[in-house]
Amino acid sequence: MSKYKDVLIYGFAIFSMFFGSGNLVFPLQIGQIAGYHWFAGFVGLFLTGIILPFLGLFVIKLHKGDYNSFFGEAGPLAKFLLPLFTLSLLGSFGVVPRCITVAHGGIEYIFPQVPLILFSLLFSVICFVFCLKDHLMITILGKWMTPVLLILLAVLILIGIGQNYPLDGTLVDGAMLIGSLSAASYGSTNVSSIGINMGSALTEGFLRGYQTMDLFAAFFFSALIFNQIQNKDENKKKDHKSIIRAALKPSLVGAILLAIVYLGFVFLGAKYRDIAIDTSPALILPKIAVHVMGKGAALTIGIIMIFSCLTTAIALNNIYARYLCSLLKLSNKSFPSMLLATTVVSYVISLLDFRGIAAFLSPSLELSYPSIILLTIMSIFIKKNKELKMVVFYGALGLMLYSQLMS
Repeated sequence: MSKYKDVLIYGFAIFSMFFGSGNLVFPLQIGQIAGYHWFAGFVGLFLTGIILPFLGLFVIKLHKGDYNSFFGEAGPLAKFLLPLFTLSLLGSFGVVPRCITVAHGGIEYIFPQVPLILFSLLFSVICFVFCLKDHLMITILGKWMTPVLLILLAVLILIGIGQNYPLDGTLVDGAMLIGSLSAASYGSTNVSSIGINMGSALTEGFLRGYQTMDLFAAFFFSALIFNQIQNKDENKKKDHKSIIRAALKPSLVGAILLAIVYLGFVFLGAKYRDIAIDTSPALILPKIAVHVMGKGAALTIGIIMIFSCLTTAIALNNIYARYLCSLLKLSNKSFPSMLLATTVVSYVISLLDFRGIAAFLSPSLELSYPSIILLTIMSIFIKKNKELKMVVFYGALGLMLYSQLMS
């Protein structure tokens, strides 16, 4: 990993794995809600969408790429349930089908006659094929897909910034806008507590960062990347600290790329907030892109969205299927069958569309995220005292459960 080429390849792969469905939607929505306070919204997203996932990458490296060791810090029950819970949401029951629906939005703007049921089937078949080879997956993500994706994103962001268009649609009523966005995302219009001042923009960015689920993904992406780097290292006796330092380099590259793209997307969402107020989440980016670059840009944006969602879906589907094989103590020969099963479930769930998937993801994240954030931070700064970690973890989980039951 001393070569810059390897650092970039793995850094690009990390970016591609993270930059999927929610990352194409939530930054734009944050900008739309925040308006003139778009940068405060970005800061909130930066905390939960960049800093927390980076901490997740780091904490798994401290555990030598073993996420089970990390989850075990909260006790034996958490060691079993947390990987199953988080990977199920990241895999077939959440993020992977959400990737399919957002990718469909990328072509729906151009070809509205293509039904979700058909597109999902084709997407799932492609995802299944790429998932069969771990090494091929990393190589394709790092060498080919990500550079193309970054070029397309850079073109869109730079043209959007440079276009002569007033920041923050002045004819839009803030409360109406927020209600529209909340209904589009979660199927709810109960947003009376949200405003568009700087503090609310920061909070909105922070909370929407939850929805990316990148902290959950970081635990498993880090294990995958860490093991790839370790296996590639010619000096098998290299000390653990040296491997951590080597693994941090591509993690920083991936985090920086994500931060730059998020910053651009939040700004575009604010600048063109009145362009896509009543648009479904999956179509916000195509609608802004067509306004910025003309109708010919719709195909380019469709490619961006499909690439972004495909790379994330490939990584997560692969990890989820391998985890289930390990959990059920199945041999490597059973992996294709398990992968086929997880792919079929993802296909079925994707037919619920973005809003239907968000409806059951949101309460699950509100319940689990705070306790897992606390466990992550404690695992980095507190080496021992497992009892304290268990008390804090289950205490936070209990408080969030009580809060949900009372609301």
